[in-house]
Amino acid sequence: MDNENQNQEPNRFGTPQPVQYQPQYDLSTNPPDGRKKKHKALAIASLALGGISLCCCWIYVIAIVPALIAAVFGLIALIGGRDKSVKIMGGIGMGLGIIGIGLSLFMLVGYIAIINWDNLTMENLESFKYIDPEDRRQVMEWMQQFFNEDISGRMYY
Repeated sequence: MDNENQNQEPNRFGTPQPVQYQPQYDLSTNPPDGRKKKHKALAIASLALGGISLCCCWIYVIAIVPALIAAVFGLIALIGGRDKSVKIMGGIGMGLGIIGIGLSLFMLVGYIAIINWDNLTMENLESFKYIDPEDRRQVMEWMQQFFNEDISGRMYY
């Protein structure tokens, strides 16, 4: 009981007042280790996802997802990171993510440009049920009507 009374100051009525809590560390100058590790992990994830998005940018629009995540993670690591290495990794990861977004959008525009929109009708789409799915030539001829470019892959057979 004496220890409790030592930590508390009495007021004018004689009842003890609670002592104010003093934080153990100052967040503005020395963040806890968990916060440092979080930003470093985000920077590493940003680098990895940015690299994946660059490698996969030609696969339709799938690469936009890791590119967007890489850009966001990189921005968070760049802004919140305390170490110089974390900021550099975050900046590079964000840059790779932005480049991945740009390349994926460029590829998407390229894919849209080769579609022959005039032949893309319900009648032409329904004509698929009249061809033999086992005959590669018939399937390729049916598909070719929807594209401006040759997609037959004649060099492969």
